[in-house]
Amino acid sequence: MKVCFDCNAKNPTWATVTYGVFICIDCSAVHRSLGVHLTFVRSTQLDTNWTWLQLRQMQLGGNANAMAFFRQHNCTSTDAQQKYNSRAAQLYKEKLHQMAVQAMKIHGTKLHLETSVEPVKPAEEKEEVDFFAKHTTQLQAGDQFEDSFGNLDINNLNQPRSTYAVNAGSSLGPNVDSASNTSAGDATEDRKPTIGGRKTIPKRSGMGAKKGGLGAHKVKTNFADIEREATMADQLKVQAAEEAKMAAERSAEEQQKHMASMRLAYQDLGLQQKKEEEKMKRVDPKKAQQYERLGMGFASRA
Repeated sequence: MKVCFDCNAKNPTWATVTYGVFICIDCSAVHRSLGVHLTFVRSTQLDTNWTWLQLRQMQLGGNANAMAFFRQHNCTSTDAQQKYNSRAAQLYKEKLHQMAVQAMKIHGTKLHLETSVEPVKPAEEKEEVDFFAKHTTQLQAGDQFEDSFGNLDINNLNQPRSTYAVNAGSSLGPNVDSASNTSAGDATEDRKPTIGGRKTIPKRSGMGAKKGGLGAHKVKTNFADIEREATMADQLKVQAAEEAKMAAERSAEEQQKHMASMRLAYQDLGLQQKKEEEKMKRVDPKKAQQYERLGMGFASRA
């Protein structure tokens, strides 16, 4: 499974072709902020105009190779600024670029690279066969076979098998004297009859049907419990409808109270303005007339 090179997030959909590693969409934003002189990011799903050099860097790079190189050069920082401004990052970037350029020179625009080539096995050298020596050895083998066949005693072949076994010795076969001396009667006495000695299996009644049919069990249903649950469900529905109705009535009542309080506040404001106007007329009548003429009087506001 692919993971992000920086944060180990699963299934990354972006890549930095500068280092040939896969990164997630969050880390791609961090790489963009570092600048294209340090890292160049591309989407593995949305971008289609990849160059051959970028593809070679992704083929020759990889998260595992980059991680091993960074660890080898003691670069284990998780901060992006320190990580990609380090000497290890610069060395790996140059090394990967050189490898990609070399691969382009060797393979050109060939899509798949042959990473491993099986060693060619050397052809087995055929031994030179001497025709005359080969036939000489075959003739010698045939003569030896005929000599061994001629040494067999033909009289021994005509003897019965039991006699031949006794003459050959006890080590060449079993002794059959005791077996030949036993009579047929003793053999029949030792052997116990098996016919009729087996236990009879009682037959099952009813065409072999098992108890319970096809394994189905009768389920006991309590209709009283079902009816009680249905009644409780209906009661809950009615209760919910009543609560919704009460909430609507409550909101309408609160709205009416709010409107009434606003009317009272407006009336209080009008009375206060009238009082201030009368006070102004008593203190400075000319000034009050000027305010009314200019439309700035308290009466116009009311």
